[in-house]
Parts: sequence; structure tokens; C-alpha cells
Amino acid sequence: MKVLQICNKPPYPPQDGGAIGMHNVTQGLIDAGHTVKVLSVNTPKHFVDINNLPDSYRKATNIEFGFINTDLNAKEAFLNLFFSKRSYNIIRFENSDFKDCLVSILKKEEFDIIQIESIFLNYYVDVIRSLSKAKVILRSPNVEFMIWQRMAEEEKNPFKRTYLKVLAKRIKNEERICLNKFDAVYTVTQNDLEIYQQLGCKLPMASIPTGIDVLKDLEYSIEQIEYPSIFHIGALDWMPNQEGLIWFLENVWMNLNKENPELKFYIAGRGDATWFDPTKYPNVVLLGEIDDAAEFIKSKAIMIVPLFSGSGMRVKIIEGMTLGKAIVSTSIGIEGIMHQDKKDVFICDSANEFISAIEILINEKSTFSSISINANRSVTKNYSNRALTEKLIDFLKSI
Repeated sequence: MKVLQICNKPPYPPQDGGAIGMHNVTQGLIDAGHTVKVLSVNTPKHFVDINNLPDSYRKATNIEFGFINTDLNAKEAFLNLFFSKRSYNIIRFENSDFKDCLVSILKKEEFDIIQIESIFLNYYVDVIRSLSKAKVILRSPNVEFMIWQRMAEEEKNPFKRTYLKVLAKRIKNEERICLNKFDAVYTVTQNDLEIYQQLGCKLPMASIPTGIDVLKDLEYSIEQIEYPSIFHIGALDWMPNQEGLIWFLENVWMNLNKENPELKFYIAGRGDATWFDPTKYPNVVLLGEIDDAAEFIKSKAIMIVPLFSGSGMRVKIIEGMTLGKAIVSTSIGIEGIMHQDKKDVFICDSANEFISAIEILINEKSTFSSISINANRSVTKNYSNRALTEKLIDFLKSI
């Protein structure tokens, strides 16, 4: 097969869950003998200089970028809120220059499959239809409206809650309208697939999780970690992460630290972190963006994922389990990932549950070791990128 993969942000370097998911698809298909060309949106938030990419990657993918300025424009957002019924989040990706770049590619090359990463790029389906006979596939890393709907449910400020509800309603409407424009859809979780079916999607569908083979080095040693220690890694400019971290710091960490004054909490991830002051919280180490996420994860013990909104699959949890971390997550955080509570992860939805689970893991090293080993075995068995790529190829061939 010859595949054109259209990405809503650069899939390389694979430093966050979204990029890892897209890159795994690219690499999996290439390793299976198929040809993949990548066309990616380049934005100020996730800008990548094509000249800094490895020659081997550029040669393998023949990657091209099209720049779109998706930065928030306060005036445009205000006008959109009061004088439009469309989602401003999606409108920002509708760009004539990127469209011209896509048209140029389609006039020069023919493809069997054109895979669009994210509902944000649905605008370009009509362009593809006019110039290509390829099957157009949506890979949906999450159900976008669920992220905003869940944030609205958790929001205490009535004005902000109303605003978030408007955003969720508009994105939901756009998702409902555009879903059946594609030839097929696949999600990364079964839950997301079922939500799309409830929205009226009648297309061939499949649930294909993100695999684990993207990391350079999967070897780790429990003896080499800082034990006990807890950490969080994720995009620090993503609202669900911000919401969850603030909740954890205020409701869990302040109490946990009183009983464990030597324990450290490390926070890492790309993006702006000026929304909180780490000096307000004892023994919190804000690292920001780090060069090697895998090495950072390997060096720490307990990964906390305090998510109360969001959708899709948290790839960082898969990485953490692969590298033998003890995961303490909410039910929403672990959503879509095969797990057994208290065997390979701890599921906690209240502050007291988080505190209890973390105290068990820092005081009972045998329990920590057991959880870590079971987590690694579970992910290795269920999330091999090679096996998931085979599932994807079978799905694509069936369309």
C-alpha cells in the first residue's frame, strides 16, 4: 500500500502521546513494507524545523510541512463565541496555504490510503475527494468533545463552566456532522469507538491502541531508580493535565508531604508551566521539557496520572508500565488501557485513595516491585506495535 498520512502536528520527534501515536503508525507501516508519505501541520506551539530532523526519517517518510498559525486570537475567539455556531478549535486548522500544499501533493502522487490524524483536519476531506480515488481514513486519538464536556463537569466557576459547555456542544456537533465523510474510522479505545457509534457513525470502524515499540531503549532496572519518588510527565499546556495537577497538589500532595517530608514529586513535560508556582509546594521539582523522556521515567518510581477529563488513551501510561513504573491513576486516566486494579496499577478517584495507594507503594517495596513487574508484563503482551500494525493493515485491506 501507498499511504499519505496527514498529521495535525509534527509526529517527529515522538516526545508526547499524540506524536508517539502518529509516529508508531508511520513506523509500523514502513517496517511492514508499505510506503508512507507524511504531510504535517506545523504550528507555533509544536514547531519543528525540517532541517533538524534525521536524514533517515526524512528519507523514509518524504515528510513535508505546512505552517498554520493556530495561536489563540482573542478577538477572533470572542467574535466566534457570539457570532458563529462553529468550533473555534477546528476553524483554526482551516488554512489555504496548507490546502495548496495538499493539492500539490495529490496532483503529483497517487495513494491507496489517505489517513487523517484528528477530526481537526476534516476540512481537507473534500479537497482529497476532488483529486484522489484513495480511501480516506480517520484515525481518532480521542473524542474531542468529551475532553471539554468532562472539564465543564469538573469546573466550579459557573461562567467558565458555561463557556466550556458551549465549546463541548460545538465540537460535538462538528464531530457528528463530519464523521460519515470518511470511508472508515479507527479509534485508540473501544470506549471512543462506541461514542462515535452513538453519534451516528455508520462507517467501518475498529479500535486499535497505540503500541510501545517507539522507545529507543526498553531496558530498565528497578535497582537503579530513585525509590521512593513520585513523578508526573505530560504536556503542561494541556488543560486536563493542569486541572489534574492542581487538584493533586492541593488535595493529595500537601497532606502526603506532611507524613513523608523527604519524598519528592517531580513534574516534567513540554509547554508553558507558568499557571502554577512550584515554590508554593514543598519538595516539588518542576523540570519542564526534558531531553530524554524514557531516561527520566526509568529513573523514578511511581507515576501519578490525576486526570478527571480527557478522552482517548494516555500513551505515557503505556510507556510507564513498559518501563516498570507503578502507576497511580484515576479511572479516566487509565481509560482504554488493559489493566487490573491493585495488580498492575492502582486506580484512585479520591484524594484519600491516592494518598493510601502512594503510601503503600513507598512503604512496601515488595508491593511496588510486584506492581511494576506485572505492569511491564501486561503491556509487553498486549501492546506490541508489530501486532497492532498487523491489525491496522488487516482493517485497511478490508475497507
